[in-house]
Amino acid sequence: MQYCFILGHNPTLSIAEISQVLKNDFRLIELSARVLIIESPREMNPEALQQRLGGTIKIGQSIKEISAQDLLAFRSDIAGLLKQNKKIFFGFSLYSLESHETTRKYQLQIKSLAMETKKALKNLGLSSRWVDSKDEALSSVVVQKNRLLTQGAEFCFLIGADKIYLAKTLSCQEVEEYSYYDFGRPARSMKQGMLPPKLAKIMINLAQAPQTGIILDPFCGVGTVLQEAIKMGYRNLIGTDIDEGAIKRTITNINWLSDQQKINFSDFNLKIFPADARVLSQLLIPGSIDAIVTEPYLGPVKISSFKFSISKIIKELSELYLAAFRELKQVLKKDGRLVIVFPVFKEGAKLHYLPIIDEVKKHGWQIVDPIPENFRQNPIIKTTSRRSVIYSRPDQMVLREIFIFIRSL
Repeated sequence: MQYCFILGHNPTLSIAEISQVLKNDFRLIELSARVLIIESPREMNPEALQQRLGGTIKIGQSIKEISAQDLLAFRSDIAGLLKQNKKIFFGFSLYSLESHETTRKYQLQIKSLAMETKKALKNLGLSSRWVDSKDEALSSVVVQKNRLLTQGAEFCFLIGADKIYLAKTLSCQEVEEYSYYDFGRPARSMKQGMLPPKLAKIMINLAQAPQTGIILDPFCGVGTVLQEAIKMGYRNLIGTDIDEGAIKRTITNINWLSDQQKINFSDFNLKIFPADARVLSQLLIPGSIDAIVTEPYLGPVKISSFKFSISKIIKELSELYLAAFRELKQVLKKDGRLVIVFPVFKEGAKLHYLPIIDEVKKHGWQIVDPIPENFRQNPIIKTTSRRSVIYSRPDQMVLREIFIFIRSL
């Protein structure tokens, strides 16, 4: 079966995550900055997969492919695929498989197709409402609030240079839920806990820990990684931080999550305690951890707040990271993964990286390429020469560099 994934704002990370979760067990059909189309040897559970993924906005099933350049060619398919309710809600989204310009000429056709669909449904004795938007694609919030997945459907037109795919949306990201479990938490910190929950979920998926394995976050901040891991079904978790205030905030947030989701922690092995990551091997059993997922201290958030030169900050952080790598190697199982964020400092057009990769490798770590070989030549994929992925938002001065390391010795 063919499925389409509407990718998040960082398509490289989205592809890396999807590939890891699906074990690369699919055939690539199409890939653009917005859309991935694959052929799977087995039927998927889109709702469960959507809950698992942090970097995918929507998942749909590819229904039909045509070479004609007219959306009205799909009109007989649309009405037949709509759920039969007393009142049917439907909407259309345009996504490009090429450049943005390939969708523009189809915007006028959307209204004609909507009117044709309403007419066809009326002839069947069915009432309907077309959910429109000023944008080419309906957001997840619009899809959910207008009951498109429960009382009708959203149809995505995936438009290439010489073909159009029709896909029916089967699931979409719970944007408001992510916001609630981020901004609704009782304990927050501008210095700690800035890791977005979606990114934390992506990193957990990249770590490939077995569901019964132990996940460690040695810089737990306000508990974002632990929170997302709990929501993903992990039960064996350890969170540490040198800052006792961070530990208190983490515990507060985890207890709040427990209240929100009615979680009984009696069947969990959850340990949260203050500890310096640079001496962690003295506190944990050697080789006991299946995966480590973490965002250490990244330095000052804004260039204007730098009290010292960038070179001094990089030197201090490099020492912290290297000391942590030495300790984490002791507690991680052989071939276990460490998914970690490095800071990248932006100074004008120049980017400053932590220059510690060669030293890290000397301590028995190898970098895992996050992108499968069959994707690497696609121009959409943006990885660094260090085999990392940069994650950032506009105007950020401290960028996130995502690495996957494996303990090789």
